[in-house]
Amino acid sequence: MGVYKLVALLDMDSYFASIECAKNPALRSRPIAVIGIGEKTVITSANYLARSYGIKTGMNIKEAKKLCPKIIFLKADFPYYELTTLKIAQIIEKYFPVYREASIDEFYIALDNVDFPIRRLELLKDEIYEKLSLKCTIGVGCNPHIAKTACEVSKPDGFLVVDDVDLFSKSVDISKVLGIGKSSKHVLEELGVQTLWEFLHSKDCGMFDTLRMSILKTYTESEFFRAELPKSMGHILTLDRSINSFDEIIEIGKYLLFGLYVKLVRYKMGTKSISVYLKLSNGSFFSTSKSIGNFCNDYILISKIMEQMYRTLYLSGSVVKIGVSLQQLKYLDGFQSSLFWEDELRKFEKIAQLNDIHLGGFYTLRNKKVVG
Repeated sequence: MGVYKLVALLDMDSYFASIECAKNPALRSRPIAVIGIGEKTVITSANYLARSYGIKTGMNIKEAKKLCPKIIFLKADFPYYELTTLKIAQIIEKYFPVYREASIDEFYIALDNVDFPIRRLELLKDEIYEKLSLKCTIGVGCNPHIAKTACEVSKPDGFLVVDDVDLFSKSVDISKVLGIGKSSKHVLEELGVQTLWEFLHSKDCGMFDTLRMSILKTYTESEFFRAELPKSMGHILTLDRSINSFDEIIEIGKYLLFGLYVKLVRYKMGTKSISVYLKLSNGSFFSTSKSIGNFCNDYILISKIMEQMYRTLYLSGSVVKIGVSLQQLKYLDGFQSSLFWEDELRKFEKIAQLNDIHLGGFYTLRNKKVVG
């Protein structure tokens, strides 16, 4: 099919914070925010209770605590979030053959090539909640812009199908439109444009003609659903405490690597190069890279290579930061996950669900005490 005339956007609500609440339901009634894992961290996700206090993505911890003194901060667990996104993608595939992962928490879905697409979306939404305890919002329109805008005005836990763009546009604030940032919104307000309808019909918005034409399109090219494959991927973790045990370094490295492998599975890719990184408490850092040879998607093999690299890299000292990255990625026709993928998956999930544990390096990732 060359074009699609009906597109949906599935957007997970407060994704990282919602995953943490799904793992620990006691957090649902508390204002929580997920923070990054770097040295200078900010909020990456907040639940809607925290948002009611004015907490926003990108806000620093100090500012957030002023607005909400009882807020709970949780360190981000990106490997587990990557795995959850894989599970969502696998559920989507049950209902729709053509979709595109726009980000870790957003999926565009083509609806033309299936029977009863709206009912399928309803079932998809229900299954995600039933299996993962996560809510999402779905917007449906004639193109990605309208689908995204329908999502924005329906959050959280919404479902909106736009049949009449002209009627829909009259009630949509221009700030809800994909492609309109703060500076563009200010320019448009100076021109007296407040709604999407005014934007689409104004004669004074010539500088936005390209965006306006995209919104007015009544179809989406099939190329839109071809995912942009990453050229590399990596995770770097700043530890809560320094460690000087090789076994702990390997445990953390494997945890980070698993998150990267999950992305390889989602994108059906192999890697030809791996890099590892260590930073010590005295400020010195060490890194090394190794070529694998042929493009590889075997988790066990990649894991063993990574362990050998860390063994060569680490001699002594207190480690405060650990990183792993995969380079030279390539889409593999007939991709099959690692032979022992299911066994590794079960071990990963078992560890990821534990709280307040001291199991090797996982202590640094899974400790759920309040941060800050």
